[in-house]
Amino acid sequence: MSAPAPALADVVSPAPRWTQDDAALAQRARAGDADAFMALLGPLLPRALRLARRLVGDASDAEDLVQDATLRALERLDAFDPARPFAPWFLRLLFRLGLNRRASLTLRRHEPLDRADLHAATGDAAAATERAEFHTALAAALAMLSPRQRTILLLFDVDGHSGAEIATLLGITPETVRWHLHTARRAIRPALARFRSDPADAE
Repeated sequence: MSAPAPALADVVSPAPRWTQDDAALAQRARAGDADAFMALLGPLLPRALRLARRLVGDASDAEDLVQDATLRALERLDAFDPARPFAPWFLRLLFRLGLNRRASLTLRRHEPLDRADLHAATGDAAAATERAEFHTALAAALAMLSPRQRTILLLFDVDGHSGAEIATLLGITPETVRWHLHTARRAIRPALARFRSDPADAE
């Protein structure tokens, strides 16, 4: 069984307390001190890689995304307020950069959506074939969504995060999360109708 997805609160909230020393590091980083910047970034890297892996699925792609986010953060340090914690600022930047990536999000290590509507697993060839067909159809349906809608759908329906958690990470309102979720579900429903147990859903 795969490890549970990291909670958004663990990913976004700064683990250590933001101190005067951290603020001083941030000031030095904004002034061009590379060592100070790495001192701020270093403790975040494991969490950043977990978040990147959640966004792009592949470990190598996740490393590339973190590297790109690091370069983007360096370019935008002037917009960072040293009086505020660095971790949420950097991780939200990474998340938004990941949303703009065209790479498909995979469903590895996840249970399928609408699993209550699937036939119970029997271990026979027919069940294995149906499961494979479902994942293929789901991947194609997800590919039709916008990056933001696809990510919201996966975080909510697959990983089980709340709308409030997703809103915090994306920097949008819970109402906007609910709207994207409703739109995404409606968009993929026809492609998955034949896998539902209720024949009315397939019409």
